[in-house]
Amino acid sequence: MDGIVDGVKVGYEVVLGGGLEALAEVANVVSESFVLVDLKTADIPYVSASIAEGLKEAGADAMIVHGFVGRDTVEACAGVLPTVVVATMSHEGAKMFYDGVKLEVVRMCEDIEGVVGFVAPATRPSVLREVVEATDKPVFSPGVGAQGAEPGSAIAVGASFEIVGRLIIRADDPVTAAKELVDVLGEAMRSSRPSDPG
Repeated sequence: MDGIVDGVKVGYEVVLGGGLEALAEVANVVSESFVLVDLKTADIPYVSASIAEGLKEAGADAMIVHGFVGRDTVEACAGVLPTVVVATMSHEGAKMFYDGVKLEVVRMCEDIEGVVGFVAPATRPSVLREVVEATDKPVFSPGVGAQGAEPGSAIAVGASFEIVGRLIIRADDPVTAAKELVDVLGEAMRSSRPSDPG
């Protein structure tokens, strides 16, 4: 996938299935792509920083951390490894709690050195738009494909990146699927830019 996608998100399936060695193997295979590890870390600062150390050592470029656990945990992770903070999630259950504090999470983490972006859902464009408008940092948007959001829809709302996994890995030809998605996302980016009056 190097040279086709901007990055690769590695989740629990890889880490639990093959350990940090599997993460290191992925990082080696996609050495020209950004490796974002999504364990949605949510523990006390000491434990969370220890997780970040292990991920960094295995070749991760960044990690995803839950914002609701507080500033101290986010700072602990961001002090070790660039950190993307979950502002809210893409599933229905996020409406129960996370959506109500999403902007507080962004404000709390916006100035933390090492926080490089936020997560907000492609599945709920109005929620995504609120997060995009609350930060100048990149917004990573999950929920594209298997969870129902159309490819390009989050980019059109202002997300910096769409997290697209199953549309690629479950395709008969993952490389072709990735290339087709890149074309769709590129068109969404071109269409969502203000037109040049000159």
